[in-house]
Amino acid sequence: MGLVEKIDRETSGETHATSSDELVTGSADEPIGSASEPMAKVRPEEAAGALLARARVFGALFGDQSAVGKFGRFSVVNHLGSGGMGVVYEAYDPDLARGVALKLVNVASKDREAALAEAQALARLSHPNVVPIFDVGLDGELVYLVMELVRGKTLRDWPEGRGLREILAVYNQAGLALAAAHDARLVHRDFKPDNAIVGGDGRVRVVDFGLACEADDPSRAASEPRRAAGTPRFMAPEIKAGAAITPAADQYSFCVALAESLQLARESTPRWVAAVIERGRAANAAERFGSMSELLRALARDPARTRRRITLVGGFAATVSALAFFVGRHTPGEAPDLCNDGAAQLEAVWSPAERSAALDRVATLGAYGRSLRPLLERRLEAHAGRWTRENRAACVDLHRRSETDTMSDRRRTCLDRGRDALAAVGKLIGEARPDTLAALPLAVQSMPDPADCSDRNALSSDIAPPSPALREPVAQLRRQITQADILVGTGRYEQALAETRAAVDQARTLGYSPALAEALLVQGHAQMLTDLAAAVPILAEATQVAMAARADALAVEAWARRAYALGTTTDPDGALGGLEVIEPLAQRTPAATFARALLHNNLGSVALARSREDDARRYFEIALKEAQLASGGGALELSGIRKNLALVTPDRLAADKLLSDVVVELTGRLGPEHPYVLEAQWMRVAVVTEDLRRADESLAPLCRVYERYPTLTTEIALCWAELGFVRWDLGRRDGALDAMARAVNAPDDVPEAAPYLSLLRGDARAAVRQFTQAIEKVALQPREPWWVQRSRALLMLGLGRALREMGDLRGARQALERSIADYDAVVRQHPATSYERRLGRARVELAFTLAQMNVRSAGRTEAVVAGLAWLLRVHGTWTEILKLLRVA
Repeated sequence: MGLVEKIDRETSGETHATSSDELVTGSADEPIGSASEPMAKVRPEEAAGALLARARVFGALFGDQSAVGKFGRFSVVNHLGSGGMGVVYEAYDPDLARGVALKLVNVASKDREAALAEAQALARLSHPNVVPIFDVGLDGELVYLVMELVRGKTLRDWPEGRGLREILAVYNQAGLALAAAHDARLVHRDFKPDNAIVGGDGRVRVVDFGLACEADDPSRAASEPRRAAGTPRFMAPEIKAGAAITPAADQYSFCVALAESLQLARESTPRWVAAVIERGRAANAAERFGSMSELLRALARDPARTRRRITLVGGFAATVSALAFFVGRHTPGEAPDLCNDGAAQLEAVWSPAERSAALDRVATLGAYGRSLRPLLERRLEAHAGRWTRENRAACVDLHRRSETDTMSDRRRTCLDRGRDALAAVGKLIGEARPDTLAALPLAVQSMPDPADCSDRNALSSDIAPPSPALREPVAQLRRQITQADILVGTGRYEQALAETRAAVDQARTLGYSPALAEALLVQGHAQMLTDLAAAVPILAEATQVAMAARADALAVEAWARRAYALGTTTDPDGALGGLEVIEPLAQRTPAATFARALLHNNLGSVALARSREDDARRYFEIALKEAQLASGGGALELSGIRKNLALVTPDRLAADKLLSDVVVELTGRLGPEHPYVLEAQWMRVAVVTEDLRRADESLAPLCRVYERYPTLTTEIALCWAELGFVRWDLGRRDGALDAMARAVNAPDDVPEAAPYLSLLRGDARAAVRQFTQAIEKVALQPREPWWVQRSRALLMLGLGRALREMGDLRGARQALERSIADYDAVVRQHPATSYERRLGRARVELAFTLAQMNVRSAGRTEAVVAGLAWLLRVHGTWTEILKLLRVA
């Protein structure tokens, strides 16, 4: 029984069915649920709403003005909608520190645990076009789901006045969400225009998986009927008949919805689109497309574009010749039998038995290994399924001669690369050790997306194929490059460098420049992650070779990586040389989707290094839009764009949403305790969390999890040091001492931690000596990077505190004023909470110092006011607040 059959949707009206004979009740636009439950005396949404009503009274009595009520930890802000068995509210979640959509669902007590388990399963469905579920749980009689709060228009309202291509583009996003659900063996069962939202960022989110269920075996016996559930007008005939429910049911709903949206937009439907819609909503499920992905490919095949491409690559005469050859050699009925070897091809490089044994071995490598096994298995199965479908589609198109030989070759090369990547990942999983476990989900995510192999626009290029004599040597070389690329994605940079050096040498010998450009690019990427400066000449050559070979997407990526390497180290101004050539190249190259996003992200990073935060923000915003179109391993790397944008976003709520989205995305891709997820959680504390107590509560467990990864030496030290500062600000000197000692004892300690530890231990004299020595290494320089300013500001703050303890008030004042000046400059460019915490502390210390010196000046008043404002903002200790008030 699916969650569907126990919970209802966010629509109004009475939508229950009364018996198994009476199939549906309600209007054609209202979803229906189970026919097995009798009508309750109190409607379930009223039961859910009653709890909130009572909470609203308590909120009024006890002065919670931030919300209309409380439900558990949630502050309820506004009612969004209700349905037969549930109610949805806009709420604030203090744990996530963000606004959310809170759905409360009432189910019979006997089904509560099953409903919770199914809701938790839905929460594991992670895709950019599926509204994410952050949390699920039980509270009394209710199951609650915490979801992303999306503001935008539904596909019911959005299409009016839009063009055909715009509508097909947004429906493509919705279809990708359904395909992802199908890969996870889920069927939505209630897709309709109301259940897809086009957000303000242009991204479509499919919502309301309340009726989702596991796909049935198509051979489900007639004696085991499913109870009807869904919205009648969009419901597939087999659902109404109680037959087996398969992903084909979502195709039917999708095509009915698309037809309505085109009608609403008053768009005339081209014949080829109408043909796709009619097939997708065929009464017989067997007559629909083989998968949602196949349907989306059919919608992407605009005949007008195809004709233009054929004209460009070969002309009408060549097309006629190819068709004549096809008629002489093949018949349409041959293709399906010849194209079912995808599973066998994958088995040849990594058999199911080998995969299962490797995953079983991973599960023996500790608790983290056990948690990884199911995640890896799901990802590998989904990848294999997509690759097999794309392989069959390419084979069928080849035998039907529906595209040029050149395009067929490019699709084959793309698929071979995906198969080679799977083999490389299989080898890494088979060799896994406890200290390399974190690399495994990265390896899986680094595999190219098989769907890219059907993107004709992306595959179109002017790159000359290798000669027949070079075809096999180049194929072998590319396998080696793919292996190295996977190694880069998993953090094995030295091994990747060794592989790519050999590949570069081999490519030079072969004389095939596109492969040389590929090898140089991967070598430069690996080198960046060990020595940025050393990567610059490698990436410069990769750019030149790629441009000469007309491998434009490679050229853009290589230039973007070179710009980052140069711009964040020795020459931020010189890093942009050649941008006037690269930027137009990126815009006109269909295959440069990933490269365009990377280019603008790296331009933003260079702007940040040049202290041009407005330019950086603009570039990061462009990069984020481009990244939404990227897929495969590139999508994982591009998740960093949101983190970068958060660093330059002054609005803390907006910055927190960006980082929260990163946490959700990476958790779905890599698991909740992966180092990348921890880094994003760390950034939320460091960049946006102002409340000192919340920072303490978040950092303490995070630092302990970090310590499970001995290789994350810098992260461990930074985490404990930040916790030490936070606890010191809270007046918890013993806790601060313990945290700072852990930072100093970390394998890769933070240089500033040792003198602060001396100060916490009460040895101000030793602290002054240590601070002074460290400051001499970061003396004031012209045009110094902002991070040097930040480091000096932290040291000057510590020196000022130590000198005040020793009684040198004049020296303390000078050090603290220098710290404030440096931190002021840093915070204006990089408004991170951790830097603001240090700036606030410096102002408090200066206020106390000026009071001890008995200085009566505007400067003292300014320091006191600024210190008080900071303490109140971060919920500092009342002891310090009262002390500051006394010296005001």
